[in-house]
Amino acid sequence: MGGLSDKVKIVYLTAVILFSMGVFAYLLDTWGIINLEEYLPGMSETADQVSFEEDSVSELDRQQLDKERARIEEERIKLEEERLALQEKQAELDRKQQELQERVRGVEAQQKALQEDAVAQQDRKRMIAQMADRMGNMPPPQAVAIVAGWSNTDLVDVFLEMERSAADAGRTSLVPYLLTLLPKERAAMITTLMMDERARSLPE
Repeated sequence: MGGLSDKVKIVYLTAVILFSMGVFAYLLDTWGIINLEEYLPGMSETADQVSFEEDSVSELDRQQLDKERARIEEERIKLEEERLALQEKQAELDRKQQELQERVRGVEAQQKALQEDAVAQQDRKRMIAQMADRMGNMPPPQAVAIVAGWSNTDLVDVFLEMERSAADAGRTSLVPYLLTLLPKERAAMITTLMMDERARSLPE
């Protein structure tokens, strides 16, 4: 350095000193002893710019998150509407099933009533046949004394059965003679009812 002029030496030394101070200041800032942003406005602006960029990124994330939340809420509302629609359909199916069950019970009740009626008719038919056979095998005065307390319907059914049995057996029916032993008014009533029953039994 002996060949350099004094001015060059001063400039060189000044540069070395400034560089050393810059390095030292950087080290102090790195170590946290000083804050260069307070002394160097340029660095503060750079930091502010970086912070702005970070805020911008955060705002984009928030917008994306809001969109995702809105999409999820729309999906939830759609699913809720579908659930309510399914509930309405299920309620309608339950109502129709209940109506069908009531109709089935009604049909079953009708079938049961028809069966009971058929059984009752068979029992009555068998009883009428038994009474007709008994009436035909007992003395007429005794038979008339027994039927005195019968209803006209029962007496007509028994007399008609006695006439059918006599016709099937090829013998004369005792019914005309029994009618003569009854009181005239009742005999006339029984005769009228018997003719009505015969008329109803004939084919149209």
